[in-house]
Amino acid sequence: MSKTNKLVVIGCGGFGAPAAKMSKKTDPSVDVTLIREEKGGLLVRCATPFISVERATVEASIKSDEMFHDAGVTLVDVPATSINRTEKTVTTADGAVYPYDKLILGTGGKAIVPLIHGASLDGVFTIRTSDNAVSIRDWINEKKVKKAVVYGAGAIGLEMASLIAQKGIAVTIVVRSYIGRKLGLDIDVSNELEKHFIQNGVSIRSKEVVTKIIGETEVEAVELSSGDKIETDMVILSIGVHPRIELAAAAGLEIGEYGLEVNEYLQTSDPDIYAGGDMIEYEHLITKKPIPGQIRPNAVIAGRIAAKNALGYQIEFPGLLNSFAIKLFNKTVASIGVTEAIAEEEGIDVFATTKTVKTKYAMIEGGKPYSLKLIFDRKTKRVVGSQIIADDERSIKSIDVIALAIRCNLTALDLTTLRCASQPELSPEASAEPISMGAEDAFKELYPLT
Repeated sequence: MSKTNKLVVIGCGGFGAPAAKMSKKTDPSVDVTLIREEKGGLLVRCATPFISVERATVEASIKSDEMFHDAGVTLVDVPATSINRTEKTVTTADGAVYPYDKLILGTGGKAIVPLIHGASLDGVFTIRTSDNAVSIRDWINEKKVKKAVVYGAGAIGLEMASLIAQKGIAVTIVVRSYIGRKLGLDIDVSNELEKHFIQNGVSIRSKEVVTKIIGETEVEAVELSSGDKIETDMVILSIGVHPRIELAAAAGLEIGEYGLEVNEYLQTSDPDIYAGGDMIEYEHLITKKPIPGQIRPNAVIAGRIAAKNALGYQIEFPGLLNSFAIKLFNKTVASIGVTEAIAEEEGIDVFATTKTVKTKYAMIEGGKPYSLKLIFDRKTKRVVGSQIIADDERSIKSIDVIALAIRCNLTALDLTTLRCASQPELSPEASAEPISMGAEDAFKELYPLT
């Protein structure tokens, strides 16, 4: 394999930025050019809901260009307009041409705006960029918003509903299915989460869609598929993200069901072009089916792997599990792997168990409820999924233990011997640690004495 001398990265988000930095870290001699649409640093996109309610600032949420300058990455603040795969060049909007030996694509995604009447009215927002967040913040303050509708119940939609409601605004969530489905929650866990929203004053309209947004110049109400109308001062559209694959498609790269197709090394149909982040489709580790994976951890790790592979390594990107962790009011929620519902759809026979414990030893005051659900494949006895809902923040990191257990094909028997660090103020009692105790339930079910 010939040495990569010139590497071009298109896109400066959660995938492209780590790819550019890692390539220089891996081989300082490589010439790296990072082409992005506009200057101004790297926005940590997870911050946008918090910017919109003044819990964070744009300035604090943007990483300086100094990290690229210090690494020796050349920045081009003009959008790429075409890729010539034969000549192995990228052309930007100002007509400049950049040759490459290897190309890394990270053009990301864009918020979906439904084709419904009134979607362009003032007071209707998507939430993806810092400009979106600032516009929401200013609208709330200038219009003294009292009512809001959030359309969609993925991670960002639920986070926005929670944060806006905490400003004293009456929030209604409209969701096509149930509020926990996109978070990887089963109905039993979702029901608990729904009760929590209702207790905090949020209305939920499940199994409904918004069919019309009503108003002259500004939003005044939304109309639902049931025919009901809900008065509102603003609407947040949070129904998903489209992969931005126009540049890749124009270059003749293969497109899949959810985005640009890549192999296990994050190579596209052109072996000299790699891709990752919100623009590609991933393979689910358990079902082996293509899925979207539009969350930051997927992008960051993919960026590092794509960089190394573009320089000559052959490192496989592990199948996706889509770990989620989110704080909603004073509860934290997390999930990993398949749900019982997905297992049923995929024909996987599973056993599920839930353990609820306190986050501290019984003799210590201040322990909070912490429920952990484990899902095991009856055939292989391996753990394939988990869901957590807790009244504290630190318990949520247990989902990372399960994520590693799934990747390492650990069984119920393996998890019965899990030994977690234990201390009265910092953890549940060792005899009640929910991962090992849930595994004990599965052990009794899956390993019967004969």
